[in-house]
Amino acid sequence: MNKKLITIIVIIASIAITAGVARAAGMTADWLKVGTQGEGGVTFFNGTIINETTGDNDANNPVTFGDNVRIDGRVYRGATAGISDTLPFIVNDNMEVTGTLAVGNVTATGFTGSGIISSDNLASSAVTSVKIADGTVVTADLADNAVTQGVEDNNPTVTTTLSGTSYDTAAEISITTGDSPVFCMFSGYGTTDAINQSIKIALIVDDVIQVNSYRSATMGDGVGHIILSTNGIYTMAAGAHTIQLGWNTDVGATASLYFNTLDCIELKK
Repeated sequence: MNKKLITIIVIIASIAITAGVARAAGMTADWLKVGTQGEGGVTFFNGTIINETTGDNDANNPVTFGDNVRIDGRVYRGATAGISDTLPFIVNDNMEVTGTLAVGNVTATGFTGSGIISSDNLASSAVTSVKIADGTVVTADLADNAVTQGVEDNNPTVTTTLSGTSYDTAAEISITTGDSPVFCMFSGYGTTDAINQSIKIALIVDDVIQVNSYRSATMGDGVGHIILSTNGIYTMAAGAHTIQLGWNTDVGATASLYFNTLDCIELKK
């Protein structure tokens, strides 16, 4: 074979190879299957995957994956991973996480759903006054009776002749509480019908006399009146409770109370 023919063959072969490379660099295929059942396959992309088609009004069509997607690496936006750039990974839809979601910091415009924040999922001392900025919690943010609950009973005039361990009821309230302390206070004034007779008062919580609230005052000369007041803080179990102001006088005397008031406030946790 002469040199001229060899040269022509080499030129033709070179053109064919070059054309094949150029064709492969810009290849278009209707579909591509990589791997088989039980064998799998690997596709290497040393570049970017883009859907070059457009929708209505030239809207960009997304790249669509028609099945579950497993990603063994990390997902990030921009040229580098991490938070060093200003290109956050964006989820442009609602998202549900079946397992546990661990995040560095959460910036949110709002939270919805029941049980978002409760005492059960707050660590001890997680919320302190130092962490709450002035004005963060305002009256409008709190439901009625969310922090305290107050009840009151008052009577213009009541009388009693009971004495000893027998008590009349000067005022009574009913309150349904949580596992919370309740502060109760009574005030009023009274008289007796004889000199050196006394009036005794005590708070009664669910039929139990609270000894720490016991008070007594005596009409020394039978003129004027007696000022009476008492108070106490009591830990309540969740449920309905009855709180009374019990009172009596000395044997043989008649006592009166005027404009007496019993107030109780639940100090909710």
